[in-house]
Amino acid sequence: MLVLDLVSKALARSKSFSLIFILNFCLAIASLSYLQFFKGSMESSLDTKAKILLGSDLVVSSRFPITPQQIENIKNKLPKIKDFSQGVSTISMISSSKRARLMEVVKINESYPYYGGLVFKDKTIYPKGEPLPKANEIWVSQEVIDLLGLKLLEKVKIGKENFIIKKIIEEDSLKTINFSGFMPKIYISEKGLEKTELLQFGSTARYKLNFLFQDNLDNDTLEKIENKLEKSIEQNLRVLSPNDGKDRLLRVLNFLTDFLSLVSLVSFFLGLVGLIYLYSGFLRKHQKDITILSDLGLSKKNLAITYILHLFVLITISSIIVFSLMAISAQFISPILEKLIDFNFNLSLDYYFFLKSSLVLLLLSLSIGLPLILPLLQREKQSFSKTIFSFTPFVLLLLLISHFVTPSKNVGLIFAIAMLLLIILFFTIGSFILKRFDFVGHLENLSLSLALKNIIRQRKTSLTLFTAIVLCTTFFSLIPQIGSSLSTALTQSIDERPRFFVIDAKEEQIKDIKNAVNSMNAKLENISPMIRGRVVKINNKEELENTAVNLSYRTKLKNSEEIVQGREFKGVYNSKDFSKPIEVSVEERYANRRGINLGDTLVFDVLGLKLKAVVVNIRTVNWTEFVPNFFLILQKGAIDDAPKTILATISTGDYDASSMLLKLTDLFPTLTVIDVKNLFETFTSLVKNVTNVTEKMSLYSIIVGL
Repeated sequence: MLVLDLVSKALARSKSFSLIFILNFCLAIASLSYLQFFKGSMESSLDTKAKILLGSDLVVSSRFPITPQQIENIKNKLPKIKDFSQGVSTISMISSSKRARLMEVVKINESYPYYGGLVFKDKTIYPKGEPLPKANEIWVSQEVIDLLGLKLLEKVKIGKENFIIKKIIEEDSLKTINFSGFMPKIYISEKGLEKTELLQFGSTARYKLNFLFQDNLDNDTLEKIENKLEKSIEQNLRVLSPNDGKDRLLRVLNFLTDFLSLVSLVSFFLGLVGLIYLYSGFLRKHQKDITILSDLGLSKKNLAITYILHLFVLITISSIIVFSLMAISAQFISPILEKLIDFNFNLSLDYYFFLKSSLVLLLLSLSIGLPLILPLLQREKQSFSKTIFSFTPFVLLLLLISHFVTPSKNVGLIFAIAMLLLIILFFTIGSFILKRFDFVGHLENLSLSLALKNIIRQRKTSLTLFTAIVLCTTFFSLIPQIGSSLSTALTQSIDERPRFFVIDAKEEQIKDIKNAVNSMNAKLENISPMIRGRVVKINNKEELENTAVNLSYRTKLKNSEEIVQGREFKGVYNSKDFSKPIEVSVEERYANRRGINLGDTLVFDVLGLKLKAVVVNIRTVNWTEFVPNFFLILQKGAIDDAPKTILATISTGDYDASSMLLKLTDLFPTLTVIDVKNLFETFTSLVKNVTNVTEKMSLYSIIVGL
């Protein structure tokens, strides 16, 4: 066929151009293709491992103990149950003779988890064959061993008892959905948990019901059961299906992939600018060939097909090279990525991904080729505005690609539109300057004079290169600067915040805790009572979201708060029979979520006692100050006598942090102390890692742009 013969001759006669074009396009699509390949593999792996991540078919959890009546009600609404277990986990200070750390203590049940399990360093597996730990034994991860400076068979103090480390966990299928989110886990038997005496009134705990159904139901069916059950049970009960564990991990990954997708889009866009520039130069160079072939009788249709096919072949060769490298490198990259994200997955080849990519590349060939080729076939010079308009399908295709490559909704599309507006702005400003700056004279420096004339004469080329370089350098400097500024802000703020955050303290312990803290040259500050209750009515309307809330009381605002609507409390509440409404302050974002406005009446249920309150102010809270605060603050004097736990902070100072933790853990076994500095340093480290990755991707983008 004549068209194929012409394409093969064009490839043979322009080998150097073909190599440069292929290299340019490989660089343009490499980062974006690898990122989409990685995301697709992760989503596929998470979908197949979703039940293993959850450990069961369905989980119902609550911050309060789940009553037998509630359990029976839930069971009646579910498909036929094959197995069922009740779990509980709590956070507590765990100590050795050397160190103390905040960790999650998990009660482990026989035969649970139903999917996945624990693999120990001695290669035994639970629940396949390995019995539950005895009342004086625990199972821990290597992280616990490292943090506490312990070894196998040594003792660790949990609550009021000492326990022997019987097993060290090598693999834990449930580690990605743990209640605490970031804390190491310790597995303990039911009798062992009772001996610790950690579960007391006000303790921070999570109670769980784990269900295994008789039928093998797929994840989507289980999600439908979850949604149906949530509508028919109390709102303080949370239902989880396998898809929830998968979605949680994906949200964490999206934090990183959103940044990387945007940087990859920059390199992709800049690479396409280079591609258009290269191919338009190739066509101009072969314009005489096009004219001769047309004069010899070759139709415009066949000429258009010839050069579009030539472009498609070049793009296809580039894609095959990139996809081949992806397939070859997958086995080497997979272990590195698994180590970075702490999750085992299969970086497998998805042929559907390659099929979609091929279709997109075909559309790219058409949207780039036709606007470049048709003016040459018509033998007439197009105006600049008409040339820009002819690239409309190409721009729309880029916007569509941008929309689908970022995990978060509309992020890529908004980013691409912003880039497009910047390009239009740069072109407009550049065109205006070049039209006004009509350089016809000569300078003493001949090279500079010729350069200026060339810039003015080659206006389109100059504007294209100017825009590409400006965009490239802007993103190259902006992305690292954002990460660096965030890291600096976090690092500087560590010393300005409390050193420790204290929770689960009892009212009668506060005096002793103060004395212990003072003896270490520190202060117990921001002491805040916490009382659990529920919002049952808003403006005399029964509240469907009858969820548990944490209440507190005080008379004045903190430095981290500001009233945006309303007034401060009018002194102390003094109605003994609660005939007068209690004044309440509501945090702004919580008020917006629940539809609460200034002057609204709320009814709280506090241990069965119904209390009427009126909203006297809406306030903002600076949560990053890391001092105890609440969505709902009541007037002092109303609920002061209700059972409560105390939250507080320990100031920074000249004392040994490890000694402080050990002393508090020894004197108050049920007390929970969070190391704020370590928490901020961990987050700062995460930000720095993301910044390092984006810096490297930005460097890659500028290389592609140049």
